[in-house]
Amino acid sequence: MTRTYSVSGYGWMVADDLRRSAYCRALDAAVRPGAVVLDLGTGTGFFAAYAARLGARRVIGVDPSDAIRIAREMARDNGVDDRVELIQALSTRVTLRERADVIVFDVRGVLPPLEQGIANIVDARERLLAPGGVLIPNTDVLFAAPIEGAEAWAHAAGPAEAHGVRLDAARRAALSLWTRDVFAREALLAPAVEWARMDYRTITHPDVSGAPEWTVEREGTAHGLAVWFRAELGGGAWFDTGPGYDTLYQTAFWPWPHPVRLAPGDRVRAELSARLVGGDYIWSWNTEIVRGGEPPLAFRQSTFHGIVPSPTRLRKRHDGFRATLGDEGRIDAYVLGRMDGSATLGEIARELQARFPERFATWEAALAHAGRLADQYAE
Repeated sequence: MTRTYSVSGYGWMVADDLRRSAYCRALDAAVRPGAVVLDLGTGTGFFAAYAARLGARRVIGVDPSDAIRIAREMARDNGVDDRVELIQALSTRVTLRERADVIVFDVRGVLPPLEQGIANIVDARERLLAPGGVLIPNTDVLFAAPIEGAEAWAHAAGPAEAHGVRLDAARRAALSLWTRDVFAREALLAPAVEWARMDYRTITHPDVSGAPEWTVEREGTAHGLAVWFRAELGGGAWFDTGPGYDTLYQTAFWPWPHPVRLAPGDRVRAELSARLVGGDYIWSWNTEIVRGGEPPLAFRQSTFHGIVPSPTRLRKRHDGFRATLGDEGRIDAYVLGRMDGSATLGEIARELQARFPERFATWEAALAHAGRLADQYAE
């Protein structure tokens, strides 16, 4: 796991009845008495406690966030703390004395590709899952379709002008980013098409891409693409985040640069991709629209264009850049260099204030800065 959520964030996940019930049905089918279950990203420990109540001999819940303290209370409240072991760490740093028969996880965002989630799943599958073991979910299937979404588009684009100032440049950048919303199924202008399938039992690469095509079935104004996933959890359990379903994920909305009037028989083609660059995904949606009797329209859109990197930032990422530390870098390097086990955090903070008095007016301020670095890097 790389991303951590707040306690309230995990609470929203548990409160989503569609998601929760589907996961529980999958656990009902997978967990046998005496099984070992690993709950990746356990959060407040709901699935860990549920697996223990199903008769699992041992349940290991792993999460880097402080929400795991709630999981400990959850296990005690349900009388299963003798069989639930909770580890506050990244899953890639965890080893087990015996491999798990079942691994349950949800490392998604609005859409399944998120940060290092795929790498973490692959690592857990290869190192921590017993031969013949079960992954919950086993597959996420991504769908897309052109959609009417005037309000969502207006919200994504922002105003065209304000107080007499044209906002075209800001709009262009905003429409290179995607958002999410809840849509009715009737808003779709063509049937949904599967464009990618993420099978966690075999997946090895984090990038996802596809080239769906649609034939418009009804007249309407398309504002972009609705993109969502169906989670196939196993044991016949599943849930869907697309139009017509109200889940905590909602449906992704990938806006076009401007609305397009479509009629039955019009064709829409798209090249969709999610590519992991560094620690984040770059999403692209390149669209071609063929309408009867009119010139084709073509849009090329990517979240890369919405990031608007400055020339200075790009220069610093060039392979020929010769880097030297700035003031904040020297401060952090000093603190990290002192974290060798020979000094307390309070002692490091006193040294920090003495060396960088213009940055830290008080010992408390220096301690807070050192504490943030310790929280991020110390073992």
